Amino acid sequence: MGAIKSLLALNADRAHDELWIGLRHGGAERWHWSLADKDFYQEGERNYRNFRNNGGRFAAQRNIQWDLKTGGTFWFVCYDGNRQGGDRYVLVRLSTTWTNAQSYCRSHHTDLVSIRNSTENQAVAEATVGLTVWIGLFKDAWYWSDGRYSSLRLWDQHAVGGNFPQSCAVMTSHLSGRWSQRSCDELHPFLCTCTRKWVLKVKVRSEDRQELNDPAMKTAILKQTQQLLNVASLSDHHKIAWKTNSDGQVFTKEQCPEEDGDI
Repeated sequence: MGAIKSLLALNADRAHDELWIGLRHGGAERWHWSLADKDFYQEGERNYRNFRNNGGRFAAQRNIQWDLKTGGTFWFVCYDGNRQGGDRYVLVRLSTTWTNAQSYCRSHHTDLVSIRNSTENQAVAEATVGLTVWIGLFKDAWYWSDGRYSSLRLWDQHAVGGNFPQSCAVMTSHLSGRWSQRSCDELHPFLCTCTRKWVLKVKVRSEDRQELNDPAMKTAILKQTQQLLNVASLSDHHKIAWKTNSDGQVFTKEQCPEEDGDI
């Protein structure tokens, strides 16, 4: 949500209440998890499914299988990233729509629950004791204009009921940055994405250059750097990768000027 706050800051005086963002309706529908954090999922985990039937836009779990619903009201399960073990799965005994369940989980916990594998599927089933409950899987046909994949949806709960022949999305200032559907033929100010590349030189002290260039070591150093960006709330805006030298390596030896040793 840090990116939303940054965008709202660009329009702090609310000179324009509605601003175009790069989300447009069209193409084939795809399944998404409500929790959009890409670091939450390992390879293949976004695609875990255990459907019992077909035909709906929202998934509800009953025992270990998932029923697809077009609507209705059910209890739901939130995921809370600040808890451990089975306590991360919070059964909310409130019968409501999928959209309202999502808003509740985001306000009181982390998000509606994602189920990434059979082990988690069993754990959620045990927490719900055979009830039919909303989980965080939904299907839509919204795409980002830059081609990037993101399941983040921040709709205003009253703004997603209607469909236009050509539907686009605006960020609405008076709704704290939540999104609304608008006809693509309307006129609104808009926000652009600007890409800027920075080169950051890292010096690491080691006796063995080959050790530093080992793929596992490079991955570990890159991961630590990414964690620093996360702490600074920059992860939504920055992607980092190693830049290789002409010899195909990342790290090269340099003689330290003030002492004998390699860097």
